[in-house]
Amino acid sequence: MTDTRGDERPQWLDVAVTVLPPVSLITALLVYFAWVRRAEYARALRFDVGLMEGSILDYLLRSVDAVFLPLLIALVGFLLWLGVDGTVRRWARNGTHQRAVSRVSWALPVGGAALIGGTVLVGMVSSVAHPYVSVAWPFLAALAVLAAAYGASLRRLSDRKAGGEDSIGHRWAINAVVGLLVAMLLFEGMDGFAKVVGRGLAKRIIEQPNQYTQSVLLYSAQDLQLDSATATKQELPAGEHTAYHYRYEGLRLIFVDGGYFFLIGRTWRSRGGTLIVLPRDGLRIEFPRGATQ
Repeated sequence: MTDTRGDERPQWLDVAVTVLPPVSLITALLVYFAWVRRAEYARALRFDVGLMEGSILDYLLRSVDAVFLPLLIALVGFLLWLGVDGTVRRWARNGTHQRAVSRVSWALPVGGAALIGGTVLVGMVSSVAHPYVSVAWPFLAALAVLAAAYGASLRRLSDRKAGGEDSIGHRWAINAVVGLLVAMLLFEGMDGFAKVVGRGLAKRIIEQPNQYTQSVLLYSAQDLQLDSATATKQELPAGEHTAYHYRYEGLRLIFVDGGYFFLIGRTWRSRGGTLIVLPRDGLRIEFPRGATQ
């Protein structure tokens, strides 16, 4: 028996080609999502996003909570596709179910086009659905492109003559174009989704600060010159080993990022207020238990 394995691609290369591109794309999407979300969050709270610092690992960790469910759905769909793909391709190769495979190959792009057309129509006729459609359409378009590309690959596989005429370079070029288009659509979708999430997080701070911020006591070595309506200043007794000379009550901590505390004062209202950004050097924060101010 002749061994033809030398003419085939090694198994590790098949695994690398299958696994590395989606993993790299997912990582890039998570980083991009976190970056856009924090930029929109800063814009909604009206401060410079340049004050926020973070590594790529920090971006990834802050993205997981918001995109966990979409990624889980995509992973389940991918695993289901892997399970069905092997059976469908065996049918296409041996010709046993060639007619059924041919119908599926044409139904996939038609179904994708119908999905996009229906989504756009719903967004045009329904003002309630329009915001959701504006976020979802890039993901649906990417799904339609993948469905059309998969349908075309099934047709090439079931038609041996057509499959024989396609060169490897031609197939790689088509796959590259499809991959680039899908990646662009996914980044466009992530951009819109991240902006919605960022605005939503900021809206919670703006409208319900007592629920989504933490009351703190702030100690400082220097007088911070905060307005008395924003926080109550208390000068601490001087002592030989006293590192902090002032205490401020009435402040609420939004978050800590890099070398800065982001706080709001008692004058914060849903229609107005001042966001206070203080460097962490020379400051100490305490979290009083059970405080409700």
